[in-house]
Amino acid sequence: MQEERNEPRLRFDEFHREWSLFKIQDLLDRKFIISHLDGNHGGLYPRSEEFANEGIPYITANDFIKGFVRFENCKFLPEERAKIFKKGIAKNGDVLFAHNATVGPTAILKTKLDYVILSTTATYFRCDNKRLINYYLKYYFNTKNFINQYSRVMSQSTRNQVPITTQRNFYVWLPESIEQQKIASFLTAVDTKIEQLTKKKTLLEQYKKGVMQKVFTQEIRFKKPDGTDYPDWEERKLGDLCQIRTGKLDANAMVADGEYRFYTCAKNYYKIDKYAFDTEALLISGNGANVGYIHYYHGKFNAYQRTYVLDGFEENIAFIKCYLDRYLIDRIYSEKKDGNTPYIVMGSLSEMNIMVPNAREQTQIANFLSVIDDKIRLVSTQLEKTQEFKKGLLQQMFV
Repeated sequence: MQEERNEPRLRFDEFHREWSLFKIQDLLDRKFIISHLDGNHGGLYPRSEEFANEGIPYITANDFIKGFVRFENCKFLPEERAKIFKKGIAKNGDVLFAHNATVGPTAILKTKLDYVILSTTATYFRCDNKRLINYYLKYYFNTKNFINQYSRVMSQSTRNQVPITTQRNFYVWLPESIEQQKIASFLTAVDTKIEQLTKKKTLLEQYKKGVMQKVFTQEIRFKKPDGTDYPDWEERKLGDLCQIRTGKLDANAMVADGEYRFYTCAKNYYKIDKYAFDTEALLISGNGANVGYIHYYHGKFNAYQRTYVLDGFEENIAFIKCYLDRYLIDRIYSEKKDGNTPYIVMGSLSEMNIMVPNAREQTQIANFLSVIDDKIRLVSTQLEKTQEFKKGLLQQMFV
């Protein structure tokens, strides 16, 4: 049997002692590794009519899927009803782990309340913060070592579930508490950066959305260089402004090492060894989860048969893309029938009304919105790099 590593590849210089291996349940405060409400014990599982607009938060795995508890999205139980539950009573500082259906997300519970109630989808771990630091455990739950442990359990089951009895026997590699604290503090600082970038990106996206609304409703108007007004906007049909076609290929026609881009209904493009278009175009996903998503590309490419290719524009293509970014989804869902998956038909595009300003005003609008897009892309790139940096740290700072 291969000997386990007993120290990580990346380590703070002042620490040299070997790490030790423990079962999680042997490290927790009074061996607290507690799950959820148990619907089979006394009929305590809350019924939908029991939930209220305020009271004691009832936390599910989906409420902390992004790594922190979103109390604004959770349900609540009246305090008198919550008092009868004996399981799933999580408290401030507990480590939460999603173990049922949605498996893997973790969070530190931060609350000024005496307790919250967990659903059957979550486990809480209560650390003594002496031998085992709660933030260290939270980050350990995101490491490859721990993920492999619960993945092996799930592979033997017909559903995504990691039972409590199994979680009790999972192990954790542990340094001394002062090193745990330093690891946790360092990764918390990285998480703070990720949170700040995420918030900045969201605010920029919200700002762009608000500005677009005012620009396209003409609440905000641009001026000529001499300060005078541009002419009134004209209503046109999209089909009169450009040529609208579709690709001809199946979605699986991509070639891994192809020379040209291949656009399907995904947000990413693939590769292919033959091209059918050589033009400046907007490519619109016609169905699927990303219906209405718009790519811009200028060059040689190919396209899936449910991807719409718009080219030969009489007007500023960047302006038209901005306009479609704002209004196409609204049009798609206004035509959607109840129960049907949304999709685009040719008429949805060709008959779509577009309010078109003077060519120079189009350029000003497109350039203005492009500056915001550049800022969003810059923040997105910073966010992705920071997330990759954290991923690398998780691989190297733990055994």
